[in-house]
Amino acid sequence: TNLSTLPFAIRHVALMPDAHAGYGMPIGGVLFADGAVVPYAIGVDIGCGVALVETDLTVETLPAADLTATLEAIAAGVPVGMSSQPKAVDREAALEEIGLDLPDSIEPRWFDRAVNQLGTLGSGNHFLELQRDEAGAVFVMLHSGSRSLGKTICDAFHKRALAQNVAWHVQLPHRELAFLPVGTDDFRGYWTAMEFALRFAEVNRSRMLDAAEAAFGRHTAVGRFERVVDVHHNYAAWEHHVGVNGIVHRKGAVRARAGETVLIPGSMGTASYVGEGLGNAASFETCQHGAGRAMSRTAARKAKTSKDVYAEMADLGVALHSGDPKTVAEEAAFAYKDIESVMAASASLVRPTKRLTPLGVVKG
Repeated sequence: TNLSTLPFAIRHVALMPDAHAGYGMPIGGVLFADGAVVPYAIGVDIGCGVALVETDLTVETLPAADLTATLEAIAAGVPVGMSSQPKAVDREAALEEIGLDLPDSIEPRWFDRAVNQLGTLGSGNHFLELQRDEAGAVFVMLHSGSRSLGKTICDAFHKRALAQNVAWHVQLPHRELAFLPVGTDDFRGYWTAMEFALRFAEVNRSRMLDAAEAAFGRHTAVGRFERVVDVHHNYAAWEHHVGVNGIVHRKGAVRARAGETVLIPGSMGTASYVGEGLGNAASFETCQHGAGRAMSRTAARKAKTSKDVYAEMADLGVALHSGDPKTVAEEAAFAYKDIESVMAASASLVRPTKRLTPLGVVKG
């Protein structure tokens, strides 16, 4: 409702089947804006997204001992939680891999703090998971973003937007929906910083997949480790919808143009999906990014113990490595919506093409 009262919201606001409460805009929300960007309608984890790797292994050629050794090697090689890399990351090599100059709108100290987080998973619902399809082929799915860089950018530009909106006597429906108008210096600054953070997030995921590939190489008979899809679900982009050009904000939502490949991870221990977008106009060519929370993290911790969750995962035959075992209940399946119901509710948005189920998971 708050979003829909913004004077620059075009036509309507779309909510995906996995939508749940978030700062400013719900996670699983889509805003099409005329001439403005709302930092909190993209979120603090700019560029958060999911990557998928297809291997030539099958469940028959990946024995349990190899699976366990591979997961342990990934857990040892990919820092999780609040951790940075144990050795300093080469700043210039990182910038070269990102392929963009550091924009003036990103303070060097923001980048210097974040660069040592390249190749790290983070916490919360971020994961690196070994999966199988219904034919038994083995895949790797990874969910992570831009780490501290995205949050620093979002917080800094939200603060600027709010100060300007207050100075202009703008009647905001909520302070978390402060905006930056197109044509202003701060709009340009935010936009270049966001684009840099998107590339930072892609390189972060790529470096973690490097570590996963090395672990597979050491402990399995893998021959092919092909990175087939990488999609963002927290970003803004100039697009054309309902006959006009504007800025689509997708927060916990995936672009799903007709024929476009999308990734929809489930909650821990449940199925994930590869899908094909249907180009639904009412959703601004968007679909859900996952299952979506049904319960707050605090409520989840009260509902079940970590011991319960580890036991449930073991019963499912899924190996679990967590950087913070005390909090695994926050990300367990019972705290999320049922992914099968979410997929059924999105039949007009996306067509499932592959169903993947977990073999083992590394959690932040």
